[in-house]
Amino acid sequence: MAKVVSLESVKKQKAARRGFREWRRRFQQLPTLDEQTRWTDLPDAVILFLAEDSPESRPIVHDLLTGVMGLGSGYEFESLPSEKLLPLMDAYFVVIDQVRFECMRRLGWIQGILLPDQSITETIRNYEQVLPAALLQSPSLTPLHPAYSEYPDKTELEQRVLLRKYIPEAVKRFGEKIKEAGNKP
Repeated sequence: MAKVVSLESVKKQKAARRGFREWRRRFQQLPTLDEQTRWTDLPDAVILFLAEDSPESRPIVHDLLTGVMGLGSGYEFESLPSEKLLPLMDAYFVVIDQVRFECMRRLGWIQGILLPDQSITETIRNYEQVLPAALLQSPSLTPLHPAYSEYPDKTELEQRVLLRKYIPEAVKRFGEKIKEAGNKP
């Protein structure tokens, strides 16, 4: 008897294989990168590398996006036609927010990230459904966040702005935390 295979499962596996191909080369220390990998599964050094949004990390994220979406290499990201590039830019901002929120979560600054149970590749594949929530919701701050005392007095929009205002500080402190722990990014 033939084995029954879920077509959706195969699509998820292929998307993850394509999306993580550059990651496998760059982050050889990672044991597995597949369709179930979540931001919480990644080591601190990888989260920091991605959160810094540097000229070295940007192509890695671009390759993840273009690979998952079946659009080729991330190194041609910016040369894609606008009808393909503009939606990818939306997905890029969702991914970068997720990475930076994970950075803040690991610092103890926020309660959790949005979509904690969704895999990285599923977030990208479903970014059109994820995007409105990502823009309209933000994780809650904890008392460890530097602006915690100001937070409750703000409107929802001001709270989202305040949270993002502290992203550079969070990335800097997260890097210091990793350095103190002896992990190299």
